Amino acid sequence: MKTLLVIEEAKYWGDLQTLLSKVGVTFLGFDKKTPNRSEINQLVAKADFVIMRNRNVAHHSVRFAKEACKMTGTPFWISSNFGIETIINKLNETFPSENFMLPKSPNKSLKKYPKTQNEPQKILQETIKRQVLQPYLKTKKKNLPLKKVLAQVKIDDDDIDFGKLFK
Repeated sequence: MKTLLVIEEAKYWGDLQTLLSKVGVTFLGFDKKTPNRSEINQLVAKADFVIMRNRNVAHHSVRFAKEACKMTGTPFWISSNFGIETIINKLNETFPSENFMLPKSPNKSLKKYPKTQNEPQKILQETIKRQVLQPYLKTKKKNLPLKKVLAQVKIDDDDIDFGKLFK
């Protein structure tokens, strides 16, 4: 059983812990704002493989872990985003003698309920509404009350002479 040290935000650990335990890999996680070099050195010494996420993680923890991996000869991988599939691929590349495979879960078929009587009635009501609205929407609308009001309003250009007003 291999041990994997993951340096990333703790909110992503839940899925990784459960899925890695199914594969047969022990999980170690590290996420601190102010890392201790000695603490990271101890975790790297316990781990067989180190994965670091270089986004939203304290820069010093990535640097300390990288230096500790180089000193101990522990293989490591740095990425900005990764999931369980990429972790398993990296483990298979690093340790070819062991076979890490995620067990396939059986597809759960959803229960299909028969259609109730209300659904066809709703569809019929919607189609009836559309059929009633379609002729109304296609016709050209005349706004006769507005035309009558505008016909009563008359604008005379002769009433105001701006040239005389501003002299």
